[in-house]
Amino acid sequence: MSVVFRMQLRRLIRGRKLRLGAVSCALVVFAVVAARYASERDVGADRSIELASEAIAEGFSWGFFKLLAFLLPFLFTSAAISEEVENRTFSYLAARPIGRFAIALGKFGAGAVLAVGLIVSSGLVLHIVGYATEPSAMFEAFPETLRTLGALSLLTVFYCAICMLWGALTPDASGVIAGMYLGILEFCCSFLPGYFRCVSMNYVARQIAGYEPKGLLPETAPEIAPVIGVSVILGLTLFVVFFACLAVRGSEYRFAKA
Repeated sequence: MSVVFRMQLRRLIRGRKLRLGAVSCALVVFAVVAARYASERDVGADRSIELASEAIAEGFSWGFFKLLAFLLPFLFTSAAISEEVENRTFSYLAARPIGRFAIALGKFGAGAVLAVGLIVSSGLVLHIVGYATEPSAMFEAFPETLRTLGALSLLTVFYCAICMLWGALTPDASGVIAGMYLGILEFCCSFLPGYFRCVSMNYVARQIAGYEPKGLLPETAPEIAPVIGVSVILGLTLFVVFFACLAVRGSEYRFAKA
């Protein structure tokens, strides 16, 4: 598994996907920081801290939970199996003295490490730059940022597992199926009223981070304790990773190219 992990990690680092993910993170951070300092016009220290907190909170809410948390797992894991099948290299990989479980776990681990690494590093940069003019507030708000980054990390690993599962089940349409799942069940369902939004782990992660519900009839949205939310996302992640490994192990992949 460690060999597959290193090979996949090197492949992602040398490819275009890492550069695309890094550029996306940089654009999100730049947009939030620009909005934060553009709204500051000769205000007092207290108001400056409020503006920084609001801008960073909205940046995490929309730039990270609603964009990067979907984009990075999709980039790094949705095609982890399908690209081997399309390039006709999966048979060579599977013929080596290594189990298919190890192949799936190694590829999943490489994608998850890169995705979480970009999320966490971008979030820390956003926190530092956003509170650059208020050093005391930077340290006071750091635990809240760590809580948000923890929730984002859990969500990112879960989305990596989802993309890996659909890539293993449908290698010919891995991007389409994974994108539809994330777009419908995770993004759209997070705005539904009442308990319907609990279908989305994005909503659960936002509850872990302590964000207020938004969308349709937010007053009907249930509150989820952080301990329960963490347990649910971790449990589902392990469940999905296990079935992704079973799919890789039990599938007889055929080549689309002659």
